[in-house]
Amino acid sequence: MSLATSLTDVVISALLPVASASLIFLAEAKGPLSGPIRKTRGIVAPYFGSVAILFGLFAALLASDVWQKTNEAKRAVLAEAHAVETLGYFARANGLEELIFPRLKAYAKAASAEDPYSSAIGPSRNETDKAALDILTTVSQAYGIDAPSRAAMLTIARELLRAHDNRLSLANDVTAPIKWVAIVVLGALTQIALLLVHVDNQRAMRVAVGLFTVAFAFCLVVVTIFDVPFDTILRNEPAASLNFTLGSL
Repeated sequence: MSLATSLTDVVISALLPVASASLIFLAEAKGPLSGPIRKTRGIVAPYFGSVAILFGLFAALLASDVWQKTNEAKRAVLAEAHAVETLGYFARANGLEELIFPRLKAYAKAASAEDPYSSAIGPSRNETDKAALDILTTVSQAYGIDAPSRAAMLTIARELLRAHDNRLSLANDVTAPIKWVAIVVLGALTQIALLLVHVDNQRAMRVAVGLFTVAFAFCLVVVTIFDVPFDTILRNEPAASLNFTLGSL
């Protein structure tokens, strides 16, 4: 997924509520549904509340889900960088810079070249796994390391592999389409409910539906941004963290 694609998704998410509101206004103003809609006078405000509560609960659940995924993605990136940093310090403490540092750089290069959303990620992921396994093999076979240090470095190398797998797993865990359909449908139903509640006052109806449409669009945009963290919030990761870590060693 490219930056252009993610921006397109954000724009679509912002325009969907506007499009549904426009269709609702059009249906109310003219057409075969105009008459029946205008005859639905007397629908009280609590009707709107019952539909809006369902939308609010589902939107909160979806927003919490994608927000939590973004936080977990940040933790996976930090865990990956921390493992590289710790291995570097252990290598320096045991005089293994010439053995470990080139392999850490090879891992950072391979991990930075990955596109987590690409369907053709297999080869680049294999390169990263090979670089991590090369670190693991080098640590296990290196001479002159005391047993506690070797055990600690092997543990950290395995944590590096685990953090890498977690990062890719989180990147591929996009929100199911059914969730998007559900939130769009519930949002549109809330717009219709607002229209029916204010059907006898066209100005109030347009203001109420318009304000909710803005909130609806904002909710969809936030969910879209946080649903693909490695294309938005963490776009330069893990390259930025890994390169900074290697530069500080």
